[in-house]
Amino acid sequence: MKKRLYLMRHGRMMFNEQDRVQGVCDSPLTELGKQQAACTRDRFFADRNIHLDLAVCSTQERASDTLECVTDLPYERLKGIKEMSFGIYEGWLNKMIPCDWKTSLPVYGGDLFSVVAERMKGTLTEVMERDGFQSVLAVSHGCAIAAFLEAVGQSPRVFGNCSVAVFDWDAQSGSFELVEIWENPLA
Repeated sequence: MKKRLYLMRHGRMMFNEQDRVQGVCDSPLTELGKQQAACTRDRFFADRNIHLDLAVCSTQERASDTLECVTDLPYERLKGIKEMSFGIYEGWLNKMIPCDWKTSLPVYGGDLFSVVAERMKGTLTEVMERDGFQSVLAVSHGCAIAAFLEAVGQSPRVFGNCSVAVFDWDAQSGSFELVEIWENPLA
């Protein structure tokens, strides 16, 4: 049996506009971020007549605020799909992060990219193994989603705010198959 996962990045927030590192620290959604979420709701989910059975998001406010703009489903906040930590680089300008950040962040109190990949894959697999639904929306973060893409055999990349990666999940094999990446036109 196959289920569908819609893995969405949160909307634009204040730190995006300031080109700052936004890992585990939080900043509020901007007006554009709210518009992006509404655009995804209307132009992706509503226009395609997509019915969602379950909604989850990371424990970070920018994810739950985005989810609330997209659906009125009750939802669960999951630590396993939160953004990676950038350690001492949290809040710094993006250009100040070391080039080898995927492997060097633990030295600075942050997360290892490969560990985030396994955390994301494990958490989303647990969600998809639940009974009683066919379609789930999960709102997460740019680097966390890139790590998940790598964990399921795809090229990691960060896509725009409120864009959606669509996966089919096969219950027999426990595998995720990338179907599509929808880029939000306001991103």
